[in-house]
Amino acid sequence: MAKQAKRERQKLNREARRQAELAAARRRKQWRTGRTIAIFAVPLVILFVVLQLRSSGGSETQRTFSKPGAVTLKPDTLYTATIDTSQGKMVVNLDSTNAPKSAENFVFLARKGFYDGLTFHRVAKDFVIQGGDPKGDGSGGPGYKIQAETPPNGYQVGSVAWAKSQQEQPGTAGSQFFIVTSPAPASGQGLDAINQQPYQYGIIGNTTSDSLGVAQKIGALAPASGDGKPTKKVTIKKVTIAESPSSTAGSTPAVPPSS
Repeated sequence: MAKQAKRERQKLNREARRQAELAAARRRKQWRTGRTIAIFAVPLVILFVVLQLRSSGGSETQRTFSKPGAVTLKPDTLYTATIDTSQGKMVVNLDSTNAPKSAENFVFLARKGFYDGLTFHRVAKDFVIQGGDPKGDGSGGPGYKIQAETPPNGYQVGSVAWAKSQQEQPGTAGSQFFIVTSPAPASGQGLDAINQQPYQYGIIGNTTSDSLGVAQKIGALAPASGDGKPTKKVTIKKVTIAESPSSTAGSTPAVPPSS
């Protein structure tokens, strides 16, 4: 009887060891499977998060705001905006003296990265180029409107101003802006048309003389109709704001009209 009991105990022990080994093997298999899944899944999760951040824009490329940003410009300081496009760079002297609200709005949007990746969606032959619309069709904006200052002396070649609809009040501004590239297009809708008083468009500033060529290069991409989407996509890569001390901040003269 004692021998039989011993054999039973040995049998039970062997079975217990076998079950333990099987359980350990299952755990190892599950661990290997989990590790394999993690190796493939983690990069996919990271990629998904990156794509989501890009699609949403994050805080640096926010496109919609509930109200204008709180930006205070420094006195006696010249603010310049470098608009880096797929056709070259344009430097704009912001008119913070005559148009502080306008300059503050442009600085706010630029520093938020609002303009980065947008396009110049409209080109009017020998007249203006227009950009800054997140929708890319002339109907978009930042989610708010401001009343910007209109210019004291009208618009010249090289002037940069806020675009608005005809129904909106003078000086109404959002994010869309235009740059005057020529004084008198064949269509007749040139400087004479927009220099009718009261001036309608909030002034932002003026391009530097060596930047006007880039604006005119973009202007040369006008469609056959003379006014509309450019024949080649023109992207705003980035808008960068710079500050420099100046006792004549914002008073840099516009590029004189060409003959």
